Amino acid sequence: MLTVGLFPNTNKQTVVTVLDRIVQYFRERGVRVLLPKEAAEKIGYPDLGCSQQDMLKDIKVGITVGGDGTLLNTAREIASAGIPICGINMGKLGFLTEIELPDLILSLDKIVNGNYQIEEHLMLDAMIVRKNRAIYVSTALNDVVISKSGVSRMIKFNVSIDDELTTNYAADGLIVATATGSTGYSLSAGGPIINPLLKVMVLTPICSHTLHVRPLVISEEEEIKVEMIANQEDVVLTIDGQTIYSLLPKDTVLVKRSPFRAQFIRLNNRSYYETLRTKLWRSERNADA
Repeated sequence: MLTVGLFPNTNKQTVVTVLDRIVQYFRERGVRVLLPKEAAEKIGYPDLGCSQQDMLKDIKVGITVGGDGTLLNTAREIASAGIPICGINMGKLGFLTEIELPDLILSLDKIVNGNYQIEEHLMLDAMIVRKNRAIYVSTALNDVVISKSGVSRMIKFNVSIDDELTTNYAADGLIVATATGSTGYSLSAGGPIINPLLKVMVLTPICSHTLHVRPLVISEEEEIKVEMIANQEDVVLTIDGQTIYSLLPKDTVLVKRSPFRAQFIRLNNRSYYETLRTKLWRSERNADA
């Protein structure tokens, strides 16, 4: 029996209506459905609630119901278990999500029948080292960002790649993005758009105060070391725009390829460039509205 894990954004007002359709669909086809325990109780499906540990052990496919943020958060949680994931878009853009609501039933048919392909996407591991001791480790799918937490002076830091000093930065921050995350914050800061099937990282400075500093694309095999050299205590590390950790002067941030890959389910033959054309254009149209 196929077991599907549903990961809803319970803060979205219409999520219960969509979940009702999905749960009914799977029940009619003999598919077992599990939800995170807290979410299941909140939206009225306590009988489907399950611990995260049991979900990772039992489910064969993960489906998120929300936007890109919901997909990013869930992908980080289930990547270590090798579970493929697919997102149902209930946000405005949904650049990473695969399913639009008008295509819901047709898309679920493909998942149940195994009629899909899997794309593996690079993930990053970020570590904060303080006084020669690792104090924080996290995994990112989109990006790892070092930035100011409020109104303050520019940040000064050294960046080394494979222990070789690359440049001294004076900027408002630094983005280390995967190819998947190249269309996120990195793009807004002037970074390049990179096909997510390429296993590379891009370093994009945020409002650099040095003219010669430009975005830099490097191999997934390389390790990045960022050493804080300014005496300021209002700098933070952000993971996928969701998890935040405060940095102190003389902290070091190490970023390298994660041993895990995010496995995205693809249901149609739409190319990445078609997605760029349609969804980024839709984002610009919504911004103008």
